[in-house]
Parts: sequence; C-alpha cells; structure tokens
Amino acid sequence: MILGIPVDQLTSVANFLGLAFLGLLAIIGFRRGRSSLIPTGEVELAGALVDSAAVKMLAAAIEANTAESIAARKDREKDRQALYRLIEMGNRFVDEVSEMRHEIGDLSKEIARRR
Repeated sequence: MILGIPVDQLTSVANFLGLAFLGLLAIIGFRRGRSSLIPTGEVELAGALVDSAAVKMLAAAIEANTAESIAARKDREKDRQALYRLIEMGNRFVDEVSEMRHEIGDLSKEIARRR
C-alpha cells in the first residue's frame, strides 16, 4: 500500500491523474488560443501552391499525350480507309466472279445447243 492506495490499483489512479492533468492543459491552451486570435478583415495567400516548373512539365506531358492521340487517330483512320477499300475490292471481285459464272453458264448452254 502506497499512500493508502493498494498497489494493484495504483496504475489506474496514475492514468486518471495524467488524463486530468492533460485535460487541464488542453483547456488552458484552447482559452489562450482563442484570446490570442487577432481578427483581420481579409486573408491573402501570397504564394504559389505549385511551382511553375511542375506546371510546365505537366503541360508538356499533356501536349505530348494529345499529339500521340491525334497521330493514333490518324493511323486508325488510314487503316479504316484501307479496310474500306479492301472491302470494296472484295465486293467488286465477287461481282466479277458472279458475272463470269453467268457468262460461263450462258456459253455452256450455247455449246450444248450446238452439239
């Protein structure tokens, strides 16, 4: 027993006293902080939040990305046009083969009639 407090309860009492002391200091700090505020009409922020070099680097990266996107879009457009021309050529080929089949059919009928 120390000062009439059993030893097993001494840590709880010490924690309580420490929290009470910290609470008292916090209350005093809040009161002093409120009283030391000087009311001002306007607050001005005099400084940049980002430096200009970072902004320039970001702008350059965005421009490079935009240029790449434009180049990729042009390439895709060329590919699309080439595929469209290839499809047109395929359709013309199918039409020509169809015409040739009809002509071959007509010629085979004519040859059959002559025999």
